[in-house]
Amino acid sequence: MDTHGLHQLVAAISAAAAARDHYTASHQKKVSELARRIAQQLELPSTQIECIRISALLHDIGKLGVPSSILSKTGKLRKEEFDLIKVHPVVGEEILQEVSFQWPVASIIRQHHERLDGSGYPDGLKGEQIHFEAKVIAVADVVESISHSRAYRQALGQEKAIEEISKNRGILYEPIVVDACIALYDLNQGDLFAAEHKATKSTQL
Repeated sequence: MDTHGLHQLVAAISAAAAARDHYTASHQKKVSELARRIAQQLELPSTQIECIRISALLHDIGKLGVPSSILSKTGKLRKEEFDLIKVHPVVGEEILQEVSFQWPVASIIRQHHERLDGSGYPDGLKGEQIHFEAKVIAVADVVESISHSRAYRQALGQEKAIEEISKNRGILYEPIVVDACIALYDLNQGDLFAAEHKATKSTQL
């Protein structure tokens, strides 16, 4: 698939997600941008950065298979509801496994909730069993999720997000990825989403 066709496909899939669940689509865009910046901070090759950007932009596409009533629920999820959400990395892989990306995007998406110590899902992978690209997305995903509001809670803030990845550096999250994210946080004076906030203000004017 050529670059133009790839971008069209990714845009179409993202639009499908947005049509069903605005929160997931917005979350994916923020995670993709942060993951891209972390990858740049790590000085990864440009092709690997693009792989991370695209995989992150589609990382929650499997939530198309989760009932909207669960995704938008404002109260605490029951165990059986959370178990349904935990299937989304597998569904995401199934949706994309026949697409001819030049990178293992489907596999990376399956692994974005895996953790270094094996406590993640869906396969309980550990350490080097996990794609490095999935480790980058995992950190960006956690930071964005904690920093912003969810259906069931208000935003906890970026300071809390940095505290989470710092505390679990080398336990749940890849150390060099955590370090790169913290470096970005410091470089941006405690606001990893400054560009997004500026864009929001401009829209409101």
